[in-house]
Amino acid sequence: MYDSLDAAPSAENAKAPSAAAHPVQGAAALWRNTMTIIGGMIGMVALFFMISFLIIEVATPLRSPYLGMFTFLVFPGVLVFGVILCALGLVRSRRRFRKRYGRLSAYHLYPRLDLNNPRHRRYVVVSAACVALTIPVIGVLSYEGYHYTDSNDFCGKVCHTVMEPQFTAYQQSPHAKVSCAQCHIGTGASWYVKSKLSGTRQVIAVALNSFPRPIPPAIQELRPATETCRQCHWPSKFYGDQLVTIDHFAPDEANTHSRMRMLLKTGGSDPSTGPPSGIHWHMALGFTIEYIATDERLQEIPWVRMVDQATGREAIYRADGLKSTDPLPQGTRRTVDCMDCHNRPTHVFRSPDRAVDSALNVSPLLQSLPYAKRELVRVLAEPYPTKEKGLATITRSLAEFYQHKYPKVWEQQKKQVDGLILAGKEIYENNFFPEMNVSWRTYPNNIGHKIYPGCFRCHEGRHKDDTGRVLSHNCGSCHDFMTPVEGDDKPSLVRTGGFEHPYKLEGSHAALRCDQCHTGGMEPAPNCAGCHTTQVQFRAGTLAAFSELGIPGEPMAETVDCQDCHDLSKPRTIEAIDPRCMDCHGDEPDKFKGMLGSWKAEIDHALHAASGLTDPVAQARIEALRKAGPLHNIEAARRVLQSLGISGAVSTTPSDVKADPTSR
Repeated sequence: MYDSLDAAPSAENAKAPSAAAHPVQGAAALWRNTMTIIGGMIGMVALFFMISFLIIEVATPLRSPYLGMFTFLVFPGVLVFGVILCALGLVRSRRRFRKRYGRLSAYHLYPRLDLNNPRHRRYVVVSAACVALTIPVIGVLSYEGYHYTDSNDFCGKVCHTVMEPQFTAYQQSPHAKVSCAQCHIGTGASWYVKSKLSGTRQVIAVALNSFPRPIPPAIQELRPATETCRQCHWPSKFYGDQLVTIDHFAPDEANTHSRMRMLLKTGGSDPSTGPPSGIHWHMALGFTIEYIATDERLQEIPWVRMVDQATGREAIYRADGLKSTDPLPQGTRRTVDCMDCHNRPTHVFRSPDRAVDSALNVSPLLQSLPYAKRELVRVLAEPYPTKEKGLATITRSLAEFYQHKYPKVWEQQKKQVDGLILAGKEIYENNFFPEMNVSWRTYPNNIGHKIYPGCFRCHEGRHKDDTGRVLSHNCGSCHDFMTPVEGDDKPSLVRTGGFEHPYKLEGSHAALRCDQCHTGGMEPAPNCAGCHTTQVQFRAGTLAAFSELGIPGEPMAETVDCQDCHDLSKPRTIEAIDPRCMDCHGDEPDKFKGMLGSWKAEIDHALHAASGLTDPVAQARIEALRKAGPLHNIEAARRVLQSLGISGAVSTTPSDVKADPTSR
């Protein structure tokens, strides 16, 4: 019954049921169950497709992100699932055997190997061959899978809809030849593991369709720039100035072209080129600059700290009016590195204004189309529910404009119009993604300060230390403008100095940030109504917030211009404006002198009475009235207040009521 080489059965084995009592002897009984067989079949099929797809990947020029995804991620996962299923089947089968036959001996559980048996030797040879074939395949797949998960195709194309905005912008950027992993992961095992764990969470979010739209920028998860950006960009070797040329086209009929040359003071911190200076002084090796931002996008910065490492000198600048010893503001604290200014080095979504300027500059024929700049920016800046709707509207709107407004242009320059439409569609496809709520408005770009606060987050003139010293607000520290100077014999002379706005800005307008007027879309008209639309509409009685009230327009709105009352060189106060009333009403001083003060007292009293209203409609009307400026149309203001059950007609003088500056 037993081979001569077998030991006699132990007493324990003798008590157990004999192998003959089992339906199938030995370990084969454990393997022959439905779950294990199915798991084995799944594993074999997955292994077959893995090898097949790997051969296709290596031996053919076919490149598809989905081919790599199945080869290195899906099928290996299926193979692992099959192996796990086999193991679970064995465990389940063993439990069933124990329940049926009692405690099983090693004889019943494990196969007996006898290399003197030719049958056993064949099993060993076949098994060794399978292992010898499988291990290299698994090794190659693991290695290629590692690289595939770091590839641009995997990052940008596998989750196509989710990452389409970032991947599209990446392909148009100066870093298009730099792999995603070089910046987002870098070298080292720790950050690789961290990124893959984070990626797993993101894959689950995509599978469950629970990801936000738009995808928030990974500000907090970014690897320090010293470990990524500085591998290629070495701040200690930055020095000197750079000449930057900016071409701009006006939104007029002629698309008037202007060219601005700016000397950008790059600067650096290399001792051989002089002391730290210019823009990259912030990255000087001998200094540490920290800040606290109170918002997630790092745009609101009330606290800045600078430390001179050589001397230990510390300076803290605050924009909230508090002392350096006062409690710190609540928010994110960061040490300044490349990403605090170059926060969109690759994923740049160009504004319509800048994108259209570039398109017109490289296609001179398009400049001949009347209002090409204005119309293309206008149609691009409009929000659309889908990309298909946006592309169709761009085509239709531009075609209709030239068909109806300029029929001769439509007939004679049809090719240029088609070129303008094509340029508009290309701009839209590369910068607008309605499905993900992404456009140039979504992510601030901190380089410069034209359409975003950028540099003015810290250098706006409000950050002061305990001694009253203001954090540098000198634009000349970073750039100079080269303005042509016409001469009799040397027409090419240039003058270097500060920026001169095309339209003269006076008074409070001269202190405005660029981004408070320029949004990247339609530029404001160079007049009061271009920016102060709400006030102009309130004067005319056409403000949408009060349309249902039927408020009247200011009787003198057509004859009295904004600048007839407002002197831009003086503060916007009642005391500054009141004397100008007498320029026209000087013959009736008793009636008109001090009139604005009494109106203001009346409105302030009424607004104070309205402060206790809790109805949302009432609150919305009060807020709209404050923004419109009640004194721009006193009768309309009274009508609005009366609609809320508050009479503005009170007998007061300016001294009777405490002034409310928000009502000006």
